Amino acid sequence: MRRALRLAWRHKLLFVALVAVLSLVLVNGAVRLLGGSPSLFSPMRLVDKTTAIARFVQHVPRHLFGSCSSDRDAQLVAAARRHRVPVALVRAVAEAESGGGSHRVSHAGAMGVMQLMAPTAADLAVVDPFDAEQNIDGGVRYLAWLWRRYDGDAHRVVAAYNAGPGRVPRSGSMRLPGETRRYLTRVLTKDVARACGAPSRLAPRR
Repeated sequence: MRRALRLAWRHKLLFVALVAVLSLVLVNGAVRLLGGSPSLFSPMRLVDKTTAIARFVQHVPRHLFGSCSSDRDAQLVAAARRHRVPVALVRAVAEAESGGGSHRVSHAGAMGVMQLMAPTAADLAVVDPFDAEQNIDGGVRYLAWLWRRYDGDAHRVVAAYNAGPGRVPRSGSMRLPGETRRYLTRVLTKDVARACGAPSRLAPRR
């Protein structure tokens, strides 16, 4: 009897492990199809990635023939002017985040053109993060909020967009992770920095 119970528990544990592995592969595989690059067996940010996939599934039937085909650059320019953020900065962030793709999902579960995480999208009242117009407007509104928070300091604005405002002080030294420093280099090219009225060099690492 005990042996039968042990065998039953082993089979149950093997089944649970198999389901867990298959779930990881399915979620990470779906993210890869949508542009992200997680390992197929990565458990990191699993809730965020699962949420992003679910939101994408909801998006497809509602906007199959909608704004997905709209002029992305025109949307970026309009949102930048509407929220008073330098157009060059908005274009550069959108390019660095998603390449302008409205159906992109990152390895961390960020969604759409401006790569909004689900909590950020909710805070910005973005109902469908894969609708390009909603996503861009929300992302640019967030950039505008950061622009005001950091008094137009483009380096801090871009760093905070990537790492979160909790990691970027309003003044003083910035201790940024390597990923954020690389992101700054990609976004704040000489032309973009000039358009933002910022020096083209990055703030020294401290």
